[in-house]
Amino acid sequence: MTYEIPAHHPNCFGCGTENPSSMGLQMHIEDRRVLGTIRFASHHEGGPGLAHGGAVAAVFDDVLGAVPSALHLPAVTASLTVEFRAPAVLGDDLEVEAHLERREGRKLYTRATMHRGTALLAEAHALFIVVDLAHFRRTGQPLPEAWSHWDDTPRS
Repeated sequence: MTYEIPAHHPNCFGCGTENPSSMGLQMHIEDRRVLGTIRFASHHEGGPGLAHGGAVAAVFDDVLGAVPSALHLPAVTASLTVEFRAPAVLGDDLEVEAHLERREGRKLYTRATMHRGTALLAEAHALFIVVDLAHFRRTGQPLPEAWSHWDDTPRS
């Protein structure tokens, strides 16, 4: 079964639809994996004609962060490691894929890859820590509508 993942919130840097600086990441879930597409534009440029490494890392943070969201687990990034294999050329259609490797209590270990066709451009792994929704409520900002059905109790 496949279903689209809505933007984390409209102003999300990675996938927000109302943020003019958004990466424009579009994601869906298929077979327990988060799949996404990205096309880097000139405002993501690092080296001439190439995506900035920080832009690539931001995409990974967002797609890996969609894994806990897909599991209805509010979580925050504790660590993110990116290994660059080949340059991401501006304007190319790229695919990202992420999945949960394992869970140990509140710790979620995730992995992702970025490809252009069959060419591996980068891979990443991240550790997310499950938090309660109060963590996000402390900002004073409204929570995304998609989170309204999540349980609001701390998780171990």
